[in-house]
Amino acid sequence: MKFTYLKTEMSQHEMLLNQMGAHVEAIRGIMVYVKFDVKQTSIEYVYHINNTDNYFLQRISPYPMILGTFSTKDELIQVIKFDVDQFRNAAKSSMFEKFIEIHKGFNESLKHFEDLYLYYNVPHEIFDDLKDEISKIENLVKEFKEKSKRVYFKKDPDSI
Repeated sequence: MKFTYLKTEMSQHEMLLNQMGAHVEAIRGIMVYVKFDVKQTSIEYVYHINNTDNYFLQRISPYPMILGTFSTKDELIQVIKFDVDQFRNAAKSSMFEKFIEIHKGFNESLKHFEDLYLYYNVPHEIFDDLKDEISKIENLVKEFKEKSKRVYFKKDPDSI
């Protein structure tokens, strides 16, 4: 596509979003797509390099996850390196594909949860039940961590 077409297209998007009440700021930069194959599973990323030297990184496959915003290319590359290394290590498990499927299921559940509160007036009792069930899952993850042998040591876990 030619740059003038993209600029015109961007202006149309900006105008429509402004009419909707949004504040729109066009950030120039480059979008980069990265793909690794790990045990027949695609590990894919996109990151955006902008003119303020920030790198916004998101894993898009095998399931979407925002990995953060980084101020240097070295930080960005290090995060991707560890992420891919962790997937390569996890791929050694006979349960690898099952864990990927469970994680995809969590992402679907997040979409369902969002639809629930955006489209329905959820009674307090149901909300409390949902909150309790999520706490149970969180507690199970922590409990299972304690019962499991750690197999990756190149960095510490980010959240548990």
